[in-house]
Amino acid sequence: MEIVAGQLVTEIRQYFYRNMTAQNYTYAIRSRLTHVPQGHDGELLCHRIEQEYQAGPLELNREAVLRTSTNLNSQQVIYSDNNGYQMQRRPYVSYVNNSIARNYYPMVQSAFMEDGKSRLVLLSERAHGISSQGNGQVEVMLHRRLWNNFDWDLGYNLTLNDTSVVHPVLWLLLGSWSLTTALRQRSALALQHRPVVLFGDLAGTAPKLPGPQQQEAVTLPPNLHLQILSIPGWRYSSNHTEHSQNLRKGHRGEAQADLRRVLLRLYHLYEVGEDPVLSQPVTVNLEAVLQALGSVVAVEERSLTGTWDLSMLHRWSWRTGPGRHRGDTTSPSRPPGGPIITVHPKEIRTFFIHFQQQ
Repeated sequence: MEIVAGQLVTEIRQYFYRNMTAQNYTYAIRSRLTHVPQGHDGELLCHRIEQEYQAGPLELNREAVLRTSTNLNSQQVIYSDNNGYQMQRRPYVSYVNNSIARNYYPMVQSAFMEDGKSRLVLLSERAHGISSQGNGQVEVMLHRRLWNNFDWDLGYNLTLNDTSVVHPVLWLLLGSWSLTTALRQRSALALQHRPVVLFGDLAGTAPKLPGPQQQEAVTLPPNLHLQILSIPGWRYSSNHTEHSQNLRKGHRGEAQADLRRVLLRLYHLYEVGEDPVLSQPVTVNLEAVLQALGSVVAVEERSLTGTWDLSMLHRWSWRTGPGRHRGDTTSPSRPPGGPIITVHPKEIRTFFIHFQQQ
């Protein structure tokens, strides 16, 4: 183990070998703790511990698992996200056979365990299996290499003979419920969409490029995420039925982008009741948000994928029995088109934004 201390970051490097005579390590953990620069307040603090792992190549029938033990009275209950969307409660259940494997759950983006006072949050930039095999414990499957048919002749092949070396990254947050609730969603996005830093040689003098026009910055509310802002690469008719008929007739139209229309998708990050402030519906003016792109002349709401005009979409209604639901299960009422929209907790809304031709 070695400790490298710096002005902004302290890195703790741990190396693990298969045996005493091995020349190369098989596993490595690099933990990074950030410092506040001298003369600045705590606003620049990252509020997390970053751990980068190196695992592999593994021996056959080996799994690399990271176990974190705390004094939290979690009752062997963890929470992990379902498809990176909503958090699901994952209690430990004892089975007659395979209790360890059957208590592993997917963690797409985040997971946490808690007691009455504190919460430990794990954020990931890739999907993992996660479990709690003991009170106050949480373990993450980092890598595995298995030949599943050694002990059972099941008639099907589940071999995962993965000889690669993986470098997963986890962020750990520990704090009160209110603090970690506010930080978890935004920090997960920061980990999933880390900036890419590129270095290169610069030959000669760099040409002076025209700078952007100075405009007042527009910031979305902290509980709203701009998921997609793009120009569809085809001239797609807003009338899906008409567009499908043209395709069947062979009239595909021009395979060019319509530069006067963009696809916008907004996502409310928080669930109902998750936070007293951030879980509230949020209203934004799309004209103000997109004013730097031009003058908005029309806002057309679409289905989630952007395929259907929402005003022409008639969804099926289902008769369901009483059940346990969080929040209101009915769809919120929406006024017809317009630039001012309201996004409710965990709602994803998609729009075509039409701009004035310049």
